[in-house]
Amino acid sequence: MVSEPIGAVADITFQNHSTLLSGNGNLLEVDGDSTVKFTVDDSTLTGNLVADDTSTLNVTLQNNAQLTGDVINGNNLSINSGAQWQMVGDNAVKTLNLNGGGVNFGADGFHTLSLGELSGSGAFAMNIDLDAGVGDLLEVNGEANGDFTLKVKNTGVEPVSPDIQPLQVVHTEGGDAQFILLGNRVDLGVYSYELEEQGTDWFIVGSGKTISPSTQSVLALFNAAPNIWMSELSTLRSRMGEVRTSGEGGGWIRAYGNRFNATTGAGVDYEQRQSGMSFGADAPVPVSNGQLLIGLLGGYSKSDLDLSRGTSGNVDSYYVGAYGTWLSEEGYYVDGVLKLNTFNNESEVAMSDQTQAKGSYKNTGIGGSVEVGKHIKLADDFFLEPFAQMAAVVIQGDHYTLDNGLEAKNNRTQSVLGKVGTSVGRNIALKDGGVLQPYVRVAVAHEFARSNEVTVNDTRFNNELFGSRAELGAGVAVSLSKRLQVHADFDYMKGNNVEQPWGANVGVRFAF
Repeated sequence: MVSEPIGAVADITFQNHSTLLSGNGNLLEVDGDSTVKFTVDDSTLTGNLVADDTSTLNVTLQNNAQLTGDVINGNNLSINSGAQWQMVGDNAVKTLNLNGGGVNFGADGFHTLSLGELSGSGAFAMNIDLDAGVGDLLEVNGEANGDFTLKVKNTGVEPVSPDIQPLQVVHTEGGDAQFILLGNRVDLGVYSYELEEQGTDWFIVGSGKTISPSTQSVLALFNAAPNIWMSELSTLRSRMGEVRTSGEGGGWIRAYGNRFNATTGAGVDYEQRQSGMSFGADAPVPVSNGQLLIGLLGGYSKSDLDLSRGTSGNVDSYYVGAYGTWLSEEGYYVDGVLKLNTFNNESEVAMSDQTQAKGSYKNTGIGGSVEVGKHIKLADDFFLEPFAQMAAVVIQGDHYTLDNGLEAKNNRTQSVLGKVGTSVGRNIALKDGGVLQPYVRVAVAHEFARSNEVTVNDTRFNNELFGSRAELGAGVAVSLSKRLQVHADFDYMKGNNVEQPWGANVGVRFAF
């Protein structure tokens, strides 16, 4: 501890990565009508700086300096160029100037920083409890001028009270100071709250609250699974190409990718990018009319979700299934698929105060699809292929917690998607005996599931994707030989709450 003699004038500087820890709690005591200029330059100090009523204490923190302790009865305090003051208790300083520096209120409990004047630009890190109506307070009993950011600590824990009252975090007696929240909001559980200027004071208010990034992430993850499942399933033509070119069993593999822009029933927007691969093999089963192929399939897809402002999620999907495809001699076909999925879900949240939160969970999904259609031959080797498909899936829910305390629960997510459409194309004979089959496809689909409830903390959201959509696609299947076929297609889809700007699929089938 440094103690100045009566009437002393001193200039004390700590620099060059110095480190100093007080033994009795006080680093400096100024008394007896003394004047001290105390500078901390690129150094770390722990302890209090204390002056009595007869003395003058001017403190400068600069060049990433760190001071942990209280400044008691300080006259002038300047915090510059990345320096930080970590308060321990309540503090009173006559004049505070920030020039790229910051003040962190104490971590334990709530504290008040009382100032005579405030100027410059910098940040104040604060804590609040909206339920109890208490929090850290910046109190300027004179003028405040400049631009300042409030870093109010975000959390996933929910305020208990349903009626949030405005909480004062800044008081001034005048001046042109402007205060903003870091990220423009403070996340407290399900919702994010705003900072509102009322006269010369500033309050955290419940009016105008929006869904927090943490809530957005869990709603998007629960919402994404049905789209993932349906994209992996697809239609018969996208899955295996033109299966009529050979009546034999075989193996196939396809790679696919797409992008979705979706809005949940709760109004959360997200972008989903999916890529994956499916494979399968089948064998013919004798039937009296046409041919029947029975097979097994498996695959993997990865989906990345982007909710903007740094919040994201990802889903790794592993699946196995079985299918049966009947092709009649009259051109009719029936295709049935049963598919079981395991989803590994991860959420990464960028909260408004620039801190991160994470969470993960695993769940399963099971569903099936039945598709019926008819291949109609037209003149000049053109063909028409109307079809209808009904697919349904139930995704197991889960109860998981982000590491910021936000809790999310979903019993299950359901999707029942009906689709009708037609493909129009032409078979073009190639010189080497192969067949080129270009086609276009149009379809309309409707999602019938209306309620997919998700509970975040104690707030319930309807996470549905109910509504209709239209699809447009084009593709080509090429039979290179009796045994080898390749196919590719491209799709666009637009509907209520969901759009697929693009979807691409490439596959190969080899007959045994």
